[in-house]
Amino acid sequence: MEFILKKWIGGLLMPLPLALTLLLISLCLLFFSQRQTLAKYLTLASFLILVCFSFLPVSYQLNKPLERQYPPLLIAAHDFDYILVLGSSGIHDPNLPITSQLSGTALSRFSEALRLYYANPNAKMIVSGSGFGDTQSHAQLLTTLAKAYQIPEQHLIRLDNTQDTAQEAQQMSAIIKGKKAALVTSATHMSRAMALFKQYDQMPIPSPVTYLAKDTNFDLPAYTYIPSAYQLNKSEIAIHEYLGKLQRLLLSFNRKENSEENKEYDETEH
Repeated sequence: MEFILKKWIGGLLMPLPLALTLLLISLCLLFFSQRQTLAKYLTLASFLILVCFSFLPVSYQLNKPLERQYPPLLIAAHDFDYILVLGSSGIHDPNLPITSQLSGTALSRFSEALRLYYANPNAKMIVSGSGFGDTQSHAQLLTTLAKAYQIPEQHLIRLDNTQDTAQEAQQMSAIIKGKKAALVTSATHMSRAMALFKQYDQMPIPSPVTYLAKDTNFDLPAYTYIPSAYQLNKSEIAIHEYLGKLQRLLLSFNRKENSEENKEYDETEH
């Protein structure tokens, strides 16, 4: 229930649903009330949210601080014992090749894991991700893809029931237990993932992929600054991470308060 609630709240706070909600409220006020001024302000706010978050400089500035906290792993050979691949998304459709059943993000993470595996052939690859009602879990889809690239089954470990990064960090930490491991996930997601692994006293080596804020040595054409759904999607990915960080901060604060209350209670009792 908590997982579903988190997904609903997070989804509704994304720029597009938020802008549409404000627009719907403004239309209701416009047609069914006398609060015309408020309706105009809400319409303007809806417009500005969509335009701003669909703009390249905004999506770039949102993503870059997240992506640059850990450098890319340029040298693949590190004698890793484990390669940890965090789950993404995909849909099991047997009428399609396995490469078409997984999302672009999942394929990007797997390609990095494959690069690391070829440089560390004795490592075991841990793939994760629930199916969320699908006929196959995300971990199963990744396993099928790994076998297609000739990775032996005995080098694969599947975690089929992880619904989020917190569960992945918990289960993977129990497996690696201080062994040398590489952590593969999106660059925007890496800092939050590493923080969760640190909770279990594990420090895998970050191997971030799927960079959304890339620097260039040339001036971009003017048309790239036209607001687009692609830039809006990049902004939403960053906002999702900031909301995740905020949730973790609130949970940490709540645990600290409860701990202090319990301590005060124990002192009062004794």
